[in-house]
Order: sequence, then C-alpha cells, then structure tokens
Amino acid sequence: MTTFALIHGMYMNSSSWDPWAERIRAAGHDVVVPEWPGRVADPAQARAVVHPDLRALDYTGVVKAVRSQLTHKEDLVLVGHSIGGLVVQSLLADGVGAAGVALSPAPPTGMLSLRPDFLRANLPHTAFFIRSRPLEMDADRWSYCFGNTLPREQSDALWAQICVPEARGIPVGSLTGQAKISKASINAPLLVVGAEHDHLIPPSLSRRVAKRYSAEYRERAGAAHLLCSEPGWESLADEVLKWGVQTVES
Repeated sequence: MTTFALIHGMYMNSSSWDPWAERIRAAGHDVVVPEWPGRVADPAQARAVVHPDLRALDYTGVVKAVRSQLTHKEDLVLVGHSIGGLVVQSLLADGVGAAGVALSPAPPTGMLSLRPDFLRANLPHTAFFIRSRPLEMDADRWSYCFGNTLPREQSDALWAQICVPEARGIPVGSLTGQAKISKASINAPLLVVGAEHDHLIPPSLSRRVAKRYSAEYRERAGAAHLLCSEPGWESLADEVLKWGVQTVES
C-alpha cells in the first residue's frame, strides 16, 4: 500500500483534492491532504469573510504547516499542484517523501519566464509593498489564469466550487530565499507534469523545472493550469497513481 500526500496550490483549500482522494482510496491506497493555514472549508464563506491569518502567511509558513501534517513513511509520494508543486520540491530537498509529482509546478527562486501570458497571470499577485493585503481572485481573472481552455460557464462553476482568497506573502516569499532549492538536493524520484495551455506556469517553465533536477517530464495536451480539476482529470489521477505506486515499490 502506498501513501499519497496531495498538496493544493494557491487560491484553493484541501477540498479541491476530494475527487482525487476518493479515487486513490478506492484503488486501495492511503491519502493525506494537508491543509494550509488561513483556510475555511466552504469556499463561498471564505470569499465572503477573508481569513485574518492570510495577512501574515508566507511560503515558509505553508511548507512548515504541510510538513507538520505528514508522517515520514517509506512509501510516501508527495503530489503537489502549482505552489503545491514547489512545496513538493522543498520537502524532497529536505528528505521528506520517497518520491514526488509536481503538476504545473511553481519554480524555485531564480527561475522565471518572460512570456507575456506568464507575466500577465503572475505579476498582479507579487506586489512586495502590499504583501500583507490578501489576494482575492474574481471569476474573470480565474478564467484567464486557471480555466482558459474551458467554456466560461465551466470555468465559473469551478471558481465558485473551489476558489478561495489567498495570502500575498506566499507568491512574494517564493521569489525570495524562502524557495531557494539546490538542484543537487533532490535525490528522490520526481515526475513533473506540464500543461500545454497553462498561463500561470507555461509548459516551457515546467520543462525547465524538470531539467533542473534531471526529473521525468510529461505534458498534458490541451490542458490549462487547472489540469487537476478540469474535465479529464481522472486520467491524470490514474497516471499519477500508477507512477507513484510503481516508483516506491520498485
């Protein structure tokens, strides 16, 4: 039996992984879904009243919170999306986890893209001088950043279902030494999955992350940043499940 830790990204909470957790458990494996600080279970309630902890939360705080909810099992596979994929990199570098899967992962400090879509998607949430002001993403911006391959009504439905306010200190912190990761520090197996039409993390950047660690790289054709929740997520979940089990049992 393999244990999978599902680590969500920004603007989400642990409930965004519910379909994955159900599918992995149905296949006979254990699942833990760490929650970040400042989360409220109901996204609509979270959007109505922004949690005060989001004013001080940074990237280091997220990594510490996730680590505190994990056990050091020999069969632990870390799976992270976006900034959650960066958390996977940080944890593997610290010797936590037997293997990792980074889905459209945020890069470590020093790796950026100059693509116009990347800059348009990322610059609004990286303002250093207002880092204590929480971020709130409306449905229009969600559609561009997360659901750009989906019909607008599907994107809006996913926004209502899983989008929550976020701490600006997380993306700001990820640009500093908080997310500095030596390329030689990750020795565990790592799979990086990019998304063909991702605005937040273009596939070219995902490929660079994989190359940095000499990791395996795969790419989801037709997918956007919301590859974990958009239609067709089941095949991605099964692919990750198969890779994780085979990797830790080999």
